[in-house]
Amino acid sequence: MHELVSNILRGSISSVMYALLLLTLTKSKVGRKGTIVIVCAVFLMNMLTSLWFYVYGDLTSLSRFSVLLFIIVGFALKPVTKLSFMQWSFTFLTSINIAMMIIVLSFQLGKLFSNPPLANIILRLVFYLIVIFLFRHYFLSSYRTVVKNWPSFSGLMVAIFLNFAFYFYVTDDIQNTLITYKWPLLLLVTLSVAAYGTIFYSLNKIAAIHTLELENVRFQKETGRLHETAVQLEKYANYDTLTGLPNRRYFFEKLALMIAEHKHNSRKFALLYIDLDGFKSINDTFGHEVGDEVLITVGNRLEKGVRKTDFVARLGGDEFGVILYDIENLAVAETLAKKIHELLQNEISMQTIQYTISASIGIAIYPDTNNGVETLVKDADAAMYAVKKSGKGGVGIFAPEQL
Repeated sequence: MHELVSNILRGSISSVMYALLLLTLTKSKVGRKGTIVIVCAVFLMNMLTSLWFYVYGDLTSLSRFSVLLFIIVGFALKPVTKLSFMQWSFTFLTSINIAMMIIVLSFQLGKLFSNPPLANIILRLVFYLIVIFLFRHYFLSSYRTVVKNWPSFSGLMVAIFLNFAFYFYVTDDIQNTLITYKWPLLLLVTLSVAAYGTIFYSLNKIAAIHTLELENVRFQKETGRLHETAVQLEKYANYDTLTGLPNRRYFFEKLALMIAEHKHNSRKFALLYIDLDGFKSINDTFGHEVGDEVLITVGNRLEKGVRKTDFVARLGGDEFGVILYDIENLAVAETLAKKIHELLQNEISMQTIQYTISASIGIAIYPDTNNGVETLVKDADAAMYAVKKSGKGGVGIFAPEQL
């Protein structure tokens, strides 16, 4: 009677823990309560069938039926998982392989204790719990990667299954087989564990490398976005949003740099201060949208009218500034300024509107007039206002009496 109870208990542990292992390896649809119901149903089925075989003392048939029960439970649990048929078959085969390894280990190690049947039961339960714990906390993500790539690993799973199945099925006495083929079975268990361990270890390393690569890519993308943001912020800080020209802030920085560079040499540069004549009437007559298009056109013409080494900026409103690099004398600056003035006077056509605009341009030469940023701008501005006072539209050169 004692042997009957231990045998039934051992078989029940195998079936119940096998069902738990299957549900651990898969993405279940039933949740915790559904899992409890399934486990209880498996336990009841195992108790009834095991009792039948143990009463008749046919442990070999029970062993074979246990594997058959594993198969029945496996296919019965398929609908409650989220895996495809082939992925489920792969997982089902893996769980049978683990179950057979646990049966071999618990039987062989149980004989080392004074009460082998009880030790077998305890060891079987402990091995299942260890396997489930390891999968849940360490190997589950790697195993699911294996399942997704089941064609690459199915050959190994089938080979392990066939090797174990040979000992479990081609026998008339399962206990005698476990005793007779002790070492081949233990070697098979060792090789199988090594195979699974190698797969999971490799996948964990690959996953870690992949995660590092993804993190590196994410970091590079984030760095790229930060760089783009920095470029945009710099553009907003230094460039006029309407014309795309350098703004007043950038203009004064450039002018200060020019003065610092020219303090130690004899080279000259010219500052042109440009103010459009009658621009307010354009906004009042045609609207600010047309006025904006005029400012954009003026900015484009200024860039085309100067040399590649020169610097053009919008100072605000309808005022623009130009720095003419390395001029030989005042006559060169005046010639370039007149060229710009003529270019600005070309007719501007926008839809059905044609408009001709003029400009007043003041010139200040460094270092002929003054050597400070603010004073140099004031000198050019004074020359520009002198042009406006004399009738607008033209080029004026700063003279001290204009202050």
